[in-house]
Amino acid sequence: MDKGNEELMQLLKELENVHYPPGCQFQRLQRYKALHIQKDSDIDAIYNLVQSHSPGLRNKAVLRYEKLLSADVEPICKIPLISTTEEIALKCPTAEVNENIRIMLRHIAEMPKEWTLVQLTPYYNPLDDITEDNTIFKTNPIHISVFNCGQLDEEPFLVTVNPPIDSVNGSCIELVQEMMSIIRGNKEALMSHKKKRQSIEDRLKAIIKDVQNLWFKEWRCLLSGKYIDASLDEEIKLELRNFFRMEFSKLEVTSKIISILAYVVKGSVHLKLIEIKRAVQYCFPHIEDKNLLRSIIQFIRSLGDKLIAKGANTKKYPVILILDDSLDCFPWEMIDILQDEPVSRVPSLQFIYTLFKEHEKDIVNGHKIVLNYDKGAYIVNPDTDLKNMEIRMMNFFNYWTPNWIGTSGYQPDSDEFFELLTSSDIFSYNGHGSGSHLLSMDKIQRTHIKSVVLLFGCGSTKINRMDPQVEMYGPYHIPCMVGMLWEVTDLDTDVLTTEFMGQWIPSKAPIKWKYVDKTEWSKAEEIVKFVKDKKLTGEEMNYEPELLRALSSAKKAVSFYGTRAACVARGLPVKIQEKNI
Repeated sequence: MDKGNEELMQLLKELENVHYPPGCQFQRLQRYKALHIQKDSDIDAIYNLVQSHSPGLRNKAVLRYEKLLSADVEPICKIPLISTTEEIALKCPTAEVNENIRIMLRHIAEMPKEWTLVQLTPYYNPLDDITEDNTIFKTNPIHISVFNCGQLDEEPFLVTVNPPIDSVNGSCIELVQEMMSIIRGNKEALMSHKKKRQSIEDRLKAIIKDVQNLWFKEWRCLLSGKYIDASLDEEIKLELRNFFRMEFSKLEVTSKIISILAYVVKGSVHLKLIEIKRAVQYCFPHIEDKNLLRSIIQFIRSLGDKLIAKGANTKKYPVILILDDSLDCFPWEMIDILQDEPVSRVPSLQFIYTLFKEHEKDIVNGHKIVLNYDKGAYIVNPDTDLKNMEIRMMNFFNYWTPNWIGTSGYQPDSDEFFELLTSSDIFSYNGHGSGSHLLSMDKIQRTHIKSVVLLFGCGSTKINRMDPQVEMYGPYHIPCMVGMLWEVTDLDTDVLTTEFMGQWIPSKAPIKWKYVDKTEWSKAEEIVKFVKDKKLTGEEMNYEPELLRALSSAKKAVSFYGTRAACVARGLPVKIQEKNI
């Protein structure tokens, strides 16, 4: 490190002497440090980027837990909300950094080997320190940190992606600003005519293509999960090592390069030739021999083709995206590399580790197991102004999950809402927003909630700069939550809800929900009718027990792209263990 950087790092160290700094100050300090450390050490930079995620939310979680331990406040539930505050709390600046890094690596090794964690962190931008207008959203470079869990011998690695640049004028394409504009426009379009809504749909599709092709480009392959057939991942890396050892033994090929190229192989079906070429040039920036580069590129493409040609089982385990709140507005699940894969979101590495420890005894092969799926509850149309939605959803619940309990067509009081939420293993809310207007936030946050929470209301899981909705249910003690990033229409949401639950939740119903006459059902007919000219009974009931995979599949039944893109999952991967029904 040169003298100028040494002086800068000393100044940063002095700034750290402020204990319990404001979240935004701590976040920017950590990102600034990562920026200057990255060229010397990936792992040190990754540690600082990890620390920069959700510092304010982590502080709140710790303070709430400590408040519960005080004499004047009793927890509603005897089960501890957080097993330890040490994992979530901001690290003391006087602590030994190398020890903290060792702890971080140990946590990654502890988590299920099936998981791949991909952290997306914005680059430090000094303009953020002086911008007072909270309607301005900058598109910055992004640090992609990749964590392969359950392995001690494979360190995380880091790649930084530049912002998209306009090829004509050379300026930055402000995709974050456009995404926020689409969300605002979507809310207005729902109250306007069909033509305006179609315009929003077109803009949303366009921005997903821009994220793929102009921003992340070849590096979207890093968002890929591990193959369920673990031998495929091993085979790819083995073939890469053998290739370089036999063909180009003089090249310096690090474990990071092998890891990156393995992801390129896995994503080659989605990548253009020029994108594969750029990834190879990133790994070997000093190679000038075009024939050598061409040989490496051809080998990568042939290796990817070989996996597909031999009919390999390319089904993958879940990817858990660790998203900065400024990037949470994007429907990452819709980009080509992820749209058919199981994906969940969390705000920080600390929160996913804490969730893992809270539910560790119930996690099998990377999924939290739900045994009592017939012990469900629902709240439908609590504000009494969505009558057609109420009829459609009650038709579904009465037919598909008749043992579930709940309310419909009236506003439950706080105690009734709380009882339904905390006594069930799966809880579905079908109404406006997230239901936060019906129940005390403080009461929820003093409770250990075991339910998988499904919030099918407008913007039910959105994260804005000053938005409490997701925080109400908390990312640190609810195992998994499904909901919407922005406003959606009730009919499209009902189609998605019933298709998802019909695929995921086993039922004793004689006929599959997919055979319901959706035209009649959408009209809110009181009686469920089935399509004609089908052999409806006697067909084997096949379910998708994995929540994330069922959700991804169910989105294909929805007509509006905006509704498909809005629906996301947060928290742990969840799987139903089916009984003999």
